[in-house]
Amino acid sequence: MRLITGMLVAGIFLLNSYVYSQKRDKKIDTIAVFNAYVQQAVSDWKVPGLAIVVVKDNQVVFKKAYGTRDMSNGKPVDSQTLFACASTTKAMTAACMGMLVDQGKISWDDPVIKHLPGFKLYDPFVTCEIRIRDLFLHNSGVGNADYLWANNNLSSDEIVSRLQLIKPAYSFRAGFIYQNIFYLVAGQIIEKVSGMPWSAFITKNIFTPLGMNRTRPLLSLVTDGNITRPHYLIDSTIQPIDHESADAVGAAGSVLSSIDDISLWLKCMLDSSKYAGGRLVKPETWKEL
Repeated sequence: MRLITGMLVAGIFLLNSYVYSQKRDKKIDTIAVFNAYVQQAVSDWKVPGLAIVVVKDNQVVFKKAYGTRDMSNGKPVDSQTLFACASTTKAMTAACMGMLVDQGKISWDDPVIKHLPGFKLYDPFVTCEIRIRDLFLHNSGVGNADYLWANNNLSSDEIVSRLQLIKPAYSFRAGFIYQNIFYLVAGQIIEKVSGMPWSAFITKNIFTPLGMNRTRPLLSLVTDGNITRPHYLIDSTIQPIDHESADAVGAAGSVLSSIDDISLWLKCMLDSSKYAGGRLVKPETWKEL
């Protein structure tokens, strides 16, 4: 059983201001009830630390941090504590690609090799036919390839290069297997087309305009100690362990954020990519996403 220091939970809850008890003779504050529920869950599941923000009607209606970010020192989680966003990074990467579609620099149906001529898969036909759209759909026929990056020291380029050695698990577009590596490929296309690394592009085009000043695209760019530490159940005791970086597959899952920042992303996404300064992508691109 693996436990991370906490979870960055960003949810949408249809919370009424009050609900009635069964006897309907008193009102119950649902925020207080929800808070008590979370506190009990933290205790029951022995979660070292947790942070939750709830957005409703474009407003933050609940925001709270619980527990510690590191059991070895007891320092508390707060609203600025960085948590790994993990695969919710993928939605951000898709939005970045949508921006390049809006700029006319790529099409969702461009062949991947149009922008990355050296890209190769095991099947030459799929190499030629796979489109940018397919990178986001987990339908390539390539099986789970996380062994190329998890607990591994391969560079991003080496990871993508070794895709050509993996035999298909099923026919092209004939099934679904969750695939992180193709989001890395999408990140490489973003870099090639925009002329800047994916990490710089996402910072410039999402984090900065939304005011997500605490958010970092890579673990290697975190420069302070207000970050959750992973924990693991060892000999029946939850203990802090070392970070496992996802930087090598950055566009698939390396973003770190806080509940203060992720609430801004939530508002933007719930409002079809709109924010105070405009919108991230055009309405038609939002619909496509």
